[in-house]
Amino acid sequence: MIRNSSARHESVQGKPGHPDGALFDSKGSLKIICESRWVLFGTRWYRIGKGRSGCFGTTNILVGILSAFVFAEAMGPACTRRVRPYDGTVWNNPLPSYPAGVTHGTYHSAAMDVDVGYTIYLPPQYATNPTLSFPVIYDIYGGQASDENSEVPHYVPVLDNAVRSGQVPPMIMVFGNFGHNAKYMDAAPGSPMYGVLMVETTFIHELIPHIDATYRTIASKEGRAVQGGSGGGMAALRFAFKYPQMFSSTFGIAPAVDDIASNVMVNEPELMAAMFNNDPNLWQQNTVWDLANNNAANIRGLPIHVTIGSLDGLLPWNQDLYATLDRLGISHDPLEIISGYAHNIGYDLVGLEALQFAAKYFVPAQRRERR
Repeated sequence: MIRNSSARHESVQGKPGHPDGALFDSKGSLKIICESRWVLFGTRWYRIGKGRSGCFGTTNILVGILSAFVFAEAMGPACTRRVRPYDGTVWNNPLPSYPAGVTHGTYHSAAMDVDVGYTIYLPPQYATNPTLSFPVIYDIYGGQASDENSEVPHYVPVLDNAVRSGQVPPMIMVFGNFGHNAKYMDAAPGSPMYGVLMVETTFIHELIPHIDATYRTIASKEGRAVQGGSGGGMAALRFAFKYPQMFSSTFGIAPAVDDIASNVMVNEPELMAAMFNNDPNLWQQNTVWDLANNNAANIRGLPIHVTIGSLDGLLPWNQDLYATLDRLGISHDPLEIISGYAHNIGYDLVGLEALQFAAKYFVPAQRRERR
């Protein structure tokens, strides 16, 4: 869901009257002016060129519903590439205020050429012990239309209380922006969303290095964990399976590991067209199933914990995943099944457990020179 038109316009860096030729039409839609080019916007093609009067004119040809909102492809110095995420993602969503200890920040994503927001919790000890560096949990939200603020009111109170009461050691928590429905992956090369929805790249190669460079973190595997719920739980497992050298543990709450290629091809055709050119193989190689099979030797030894409700329709899928891990010799905690719960387990129920699980594999806060 696009939150507001101004945020949407900011994400594509277009401004009315901007010298690069970007203009907004009467409906607030961004058009790109390119001399003698066809430009795709939403559901229409625009033929744009100078008329005899020297003014720009357009001819609209309806081409039907399209899966991606591609404004224009870079075609030389006369035309600037402008692309909108097919799923309506807004990359930067600062709120007017945050709870104590929580702030909003941004970093520039070179992979997508856009500023991306994140929200970060710093424990009280961060201010009172300025020579200490702290471990970090990266929390990944589930559900579409979520952003870097979605989990803050649910997880931060649990974390802050646990830190202040001494139930867990002081730690940082980062809430990133993972898009609305990119499934926490990069769009495939050649797809409409390539260079637009590069969620894996911006998380692993941009957000994490930015956090390590900006805050006093323990910038190693021993000081970093990844967690999440539902789709975010699937993503936490996927990132940990693909990059086990980066994380000391992973904790999934009701992970949506049913997102295999055959299901997504049927249930999410728009996503498959926009990000994977309708190629199920490009999708499947990014799933926890293929990553477990292909990277088992490196995953072995990674602390893995999954909790799920006894009434959750995803339970059989997670049981099958655990059977796959067993077959591959990948150790893990026993599958934690909470009786009477469906797909509604929240941080109020298991948040403290997740924090203590991460803390078990963290190295303690370390003294170092201030950055």
